[in-house]
Formats: sequence, C-alpha cells, structure tokens
Amino acid sequence: MPFHSLIARFSAGRLPGRRTALHAHGIEVRGNLEFLAQTREALALLEPTPFFSDIKRYIAVIQQGRRSGMRANAERPTFVVGRRTWRHSALWYAGAIAHDCCHSKLYHEAKTTSGGKPAADSWTGSDAEKKCLAFQIETMLSLGADEKTVAYLRELEKNPVYQERNRGMRSWWNYFRRRW
Repeated sequence: MPFHSLIARFSAGRLPGRRTALHAHGIEVRGNLEFLAQTREALALLEPTPFFSDIKRYIAVIQQGRRSGMRANAERPTFVVGRRTWRHSALWYAGAIAHDCCHSKLYHEAKTTSGGKPAADSWTGSDAEKKCLAFQIETMLSLGADEKTVAYLRELEKNPVYQERNRGMRSWWNYFRRRW
C-alpha cells in the first residue's frame, strides 16, 4: 500500500497538525503527518545501505521535537528530530539519522563494557562527535551526497565542539531573556 494511502487511512478524522505514530521500516515514528512522510522518505533512502541494520538496532523511535538529539539511554533509544533537520532534504535527514544512530551505538557499546553505566564522554563530546561525523560522511557518500555537503561535514569534523558552542549561546540567551 502506498505510504500516503496508509497515512490517509491511519489518520482519518484527525486534525492536520495532530501527532500520531506508525512503524516505518521497522522503526516507530511519532509526529505530525508531514514529519511522518519526511521520516519515511529518509528511512527509505537508508534501507538498502549496509548501515541500516545498525540504525534499526540502535534507534527504536524517531520522534518529532523542538531540537534534535539522541536519547540513547532511554528504554527504547529515541532520536528526537528538530524541524530544521527533518524539513531539510531527505538525504540530509538520512545522514542525521545515521549520525545519531552512531551516538546510540557508542552508548550501548560503552554500557556493555562498563557494566551498566557508561561515562558521558564515551558517547558524547569531541571524540564521539568525530566518530559520528565520520559515520555520517560514510553514509552520505554511500547515498550519493554531493561534494559540497560532504565538505561541510568534513569541516565540522575538524571542530567537533560546534554543538557545545550553540548550546552555550542558547543558554546565554535563555538567561538573558528570563532577566527581562
């Protein structure tokens, strides 16, 4: 059954912005109809790659959210995806799924070797970010990503603390906003 027919049948009588859930390619997807369609498209790109078995193993849920991040330590590892990521091209979104799958894989491997509670730097931080960017690049190349996109990711690899800086600015902004 075509995906759009499935969505129409699944969401009959629901409001357009209403969140719902379904399984796509073996992963639970939660969000509005547009998010479900975009996620299904990104997963369809990933499915024929050799990386998809890891993606299914280390991401149980993909959920629409305010900003992207991997909840690897959840009972069912959940990739929360922000609008800027899922609204981008299906190729970019697929790369983001691969990237956060790598964070979850690092977490679960560290959990196994540490006896239950991995150190934060085993799956987050600069070294982990480098590994996840390398995995994202490998995945993007297998999907036929253009050189400009790959070059951008390689630049991020050189300075893998880019997210910490962004978080710092957001924290500063939230502090400033609360004071006014």
